[in-house]
Amino acid sequence: MMTTKTLSPHAFQEETFTASMETPQALASPIIIDGGKVVLQSQVVLAPMAGVTDIVFRGLVRKTAPQSLICTEMISSNSLVYSKRWDAHILKKTSEDNPIAYQLAAHQEEIIAAAAVTICEKHQPNMLDINMGCPVKKITGNFEGCALMRDLELASRLIKAVSSSVDVPVSVKFRLGWDDNSKNYIEFGQMAQESGAKLVTLHTRTRSQGYKPGVDWEAAGKLKAALRIPVIANGDIVTPADAKFMVDTYQVDGVMIGRGTQGEPWRIALIDHYLKTGELLPEPTLVQRLAYAWQHVQGMVAYKGEAQGVREMRGQLPWYVKGFAGAPAYRAKLTQVETVAEVEALFVEILESLT
Repeated sequence: MMTTKTLSPHAFQEETFTASMETPQALASPIIIDGGKVVLQSQVVLAPMAGVTDIVFRGLVRKTAPQSLICTEMISSNSLVYSKRWDAHILKKTSEDNPIAYQLAAHQEEIIAAAAVTICEKHQPNMLDINMGCPVKKITGNFEGCALMRDLELASRLIKAVSSSVDVPVSVKFRLGWDDNSKNYIEFGQMAQESGAKLVTLHTRTRSQGYKPGVDWEAAGKLKAALRIPVIANGDIVTPADAKFMVDTYQVDGVMIGRGTQGEPWRIALIDHYLKTGELLPEPTLVQRLAYAWQHVQGMVAYKGEAQGVREMRGQLPWYVKGFAGAPAYRAKLTQVETVAEVEALFVEILESLT
């Protein structure tokens, strides 16, 4: 961190994002989907995360990783179809927000098909992804997410309903299985492939594990060997070395990064650059971290207004603040902010404390 020289208290407002993270397209190892209907020039994908991968966060990621596929937050097909007012913030994207996959959750074929058609007509995504891996009880209790791994017939009907209703490639994200006694990810992946999925992502935990330690990266390699379509590996892949190990060892087509990007929207670019060039770029300085956080706050305020924007940032701002003495206390304070001025004052205080 930048603690060895005098820092301007407002340096984070002046810092610009470095372009050095961007990698020339010519160095890409492309992922070819559905016979070339979609060609990804990056092997690194941003995972869908509720309350995180909105239009503002995706925009921050795009600043240094314009070639990566980015997923939206999970979208409820029922809400999209039945609520006239629901087609709002969660569906928005910019003209630069490509390549992008909109992720859907559902348990009824006609509903997910209608949602898929609506999204494709209104938002022109590059891909649609079906969530069959979410472990959260309120999702599985509605027989969506990972609950679908317990009913391959219904899961197949959902995939067929979407793939037959739209022209964009359909992907499916799922886990190892419901629990340790029912790891059916290979059978499930084969079913998804035969039902029309053109890419699958495997989260290398079971539903019962949630997000606890104990990923099985080897399972991604086994799934890749069993399928013809591209396979993306997900689960505790955080560093460039993690990603390279997965690609080199298990021959997966790419990696999906989720929680490792929380408070670190540059992480996709760091990993992408390393996979393409073998060069390990330096982590951002504290000033650069705060610059990202400041841009994030400003974007959320412009997006949802100051009151709601700052309130929603309370859960994310602490992720940016770490790696220096006193960081825990500042993280606690950031969970209580109510205005942009309070955020600015805390950032200034952080930098002044290090001079």
